[in-house]
Amino acid sequence: MTFYYLITTILSMVNLILLVYTYENKKANYYFMLSMLIMALSNCGYLALARSTQLYEAVLANKIGYLGGCFIPLITLFLICTICNYRVPGWLRYILYGYSFFVYFMVLTIGYNDLYYKDIALGKLGDATILVHSYGICHAFFYVILYGYLILEIALLGYHLMKKSAISKNKLWILSMMVIFNIVAFIIGRMIHPNIEIMSLLYVIDGWVFLYLQKKSMMYNLEDSIASTIQQQEVYGYIIFDNELKYMGCNKVAQKVFPDIAECKVDNVLEGAGQIKVLTEWLQKYVNEGKDKYQHRNGEQYYEIKVGRVLYREQARGYVIEIKDETDRLKYMSLISNYNNELLAKVNEQTQELREHQQKIEELYLQTVTALSEAVDAKDRYTSGHSKRVAEYSRMIAKRLGKSVQEQEEIYRAGLLHDVGKIRIPVDIINKKGKLTDEEYNIIKVHPVTGYHILSGISGSKQLAIAAKYHHERYDGKGYPNGLAGEKIPEVARILGVADSYDAMTSNRSYRSGLPQEVVREEIIKGRGTQFDPEIADIMLQMIEEDKEYKMCQNDLQQKTILVVDDEPMNHKILMHIMSDEPRYKIVAVTGGQEALKALNHQDFDLIMLDVMMPEMDGLETLRHIRKIYNTPVVLMTGNKTLDTSTDFAELGCNDYITKPFLPLLIKEVVYNMTERTVVGK
Repeated sequence: MTFYYLITTILSMVNLILLVYTYENKKANYYFMLSMLIMALSNCGYLALARSTQLYEAVLANKIGYLGGCFIPLITLFLICTICNYRVPGWLRYILYGYSFFVYFMVLTIGYNDLYYKDIALGKLGDATILVHSYGICHAFFYVILYGYLILEIALLGYHLMKKSAISKNKLWILSMMVIFNIVAFIIGRMIHPNIEIMSLLYVIDGWVFLYLQKKSMMYNLEDSIASTIQQQEVYGYIIFDNELKYMGCNKVAQKVFPDIAECKVDNVLEGAGQIKVLTEWLQKYVNEGKDKYQHRNGEQYYEIKVGRVLYREQARGYVIEIKDETDRLKYMSLISNYNNELLAKVNEQTQELREHQQKIEELYLQTVTALSEAVDAKDRYTSGHSKRVAEYSRMIAKRLGKSVQEQEEIYRAGLLHDVGKIRIPVDIINKKGKLTDEEYNIIKVHPVTGYHILSGISGSKQLAIAAKYHHERYDGKGYPNGLAGEKIPEVARILGVADSYDAMTSNRSYRSGLPQEVVREEIIKGRGTQFDPEIADIMLQMIEEDKEYKMCQNDLQQKTILVVDDEPMNHKILMHIMSDEPRYKIVAVTGGQEALKALNHQDFDLIMLDVMMPEMDGLETLRHIRKIYNTPVVLMTGNKTLDTSTDFAELGCNDYITKPFLPLLIKEVVYNMTERTVVGK
């Protein structure tokens, strides 16, 4: 038996320690703590009695054991009243406490008189000491505590279980089962053996129940939960749920906004339509998607809804829906917004013309850059696209150097115009197939200075002129026109110098074809630190290493495919003959509009040359069908020279038109310009 009391005492102490760990200064938790403390002391008394060897020791231990019998029923009654939101009047509270102290005072008289116990003696039950006695006249007062308080507890629990109220029915059922179990266990224990203290075990079991209820008390006590989060219960509405999304309660503000929630049962998952369905959807979206903010309108009132977690000791214990009335703020913001909108409309109206003017200037600037670039490349079809490629390579290098998007765009434009000074160089020198003479080479050396003076008048970007002037300087100082060395050369010119040399080696020229990639790579390595900035050269080498298929070369000189649509086969032959000395272009010929549409479904084309007058589906109708799907450039061919049809054709999506009979040079010029385009900022 001693082992029995030892185990129950240890378990009671463990329960007390666990409760202390999770204790918060709240009313319900205060009763839990007081009950657990008295239970632990009582079990210590039972253990001391079992180990007693002297009568006075047994009497003292018995008095300690009686603490639970005198006070636990009263504390449990007050706990139930607190959970049921029933406030015990102060005078009644004092009377009940006074009665319990009176009974315990009678217990303290044991050993001094016969009022409570008489005929006291030591006895044995197994290895445990027991106190053999008979009851005195005052022992009857103890039964009032034992059974009277229990009857009040059962009555209070039963009333609130039957009553419809916002109280956790689960919690009430747990307390009811605990009270009934204590009564039944106590009676059975006395029937088995009157000297076995069954209450020692019941205190342990009750402690487990109290631990569970204390853990849940944070969720069930709505006011405390809200107070721990924010002290504005009169302004904000709160609806609380546990981790299983069961409804725990709400405050008055929430009931005012969502009246239907008053009909919901505590400890149950919300079910229903209308307002209840809205609340359920908010919770589910928060759990599944993490969405935590909503707007809710109730008549003319507007509310801001926030869904979040209820935290207790840094652990999520449930969910809270917070409701804030935003009506006044939104009305005020609406007035401010209307005023701002009116003011903004006036400002926009006054500044619109300025914006349009600035946009036109920017468009004109970009068009000028494009036109100058095209003018340079037009002098040598073998280097066609050189400026565009140098610009692209320069932008790629700038990006890897960590330049901003705006800086990359400025460098790209500088690349487009770096050779603009070649406008002054005679075509026969630019296209010469043999080695240049010293005099011719000196003329070539002039183009950076020419380009600088052409571009220096553009105030919007000084980079353009600087890049044009210094892109032939060398890192070792042996370049031209000024022989600058190292970082004295502007960075934009050092970038263009590497990009320009790379394209010169990889492009087809009048005197040779593009060099193999490995040869180009070796030349870049050889020029690192002498001709080129080492850092920029390393970036170009990295780009070469990544370009496994050698796509980063003069790809705009790859073969272009032209679709010729004409019902006269003779015209096919004429066009093929005209383009026969241009191996970069491949002609695919069809005789009608339907055939053209089928061909477009199976193959991509760089240019469509479309006859206007054809049987069945003429050229204009064919063009309408093409423009529904494709953006391929279209050149119309017509034999009508009497009307200026350029405006009508442009409205249909035509890029240009030519008249028959065909002039070979004109055909080649149109084909070239329709397939070779430099797009600024692309």
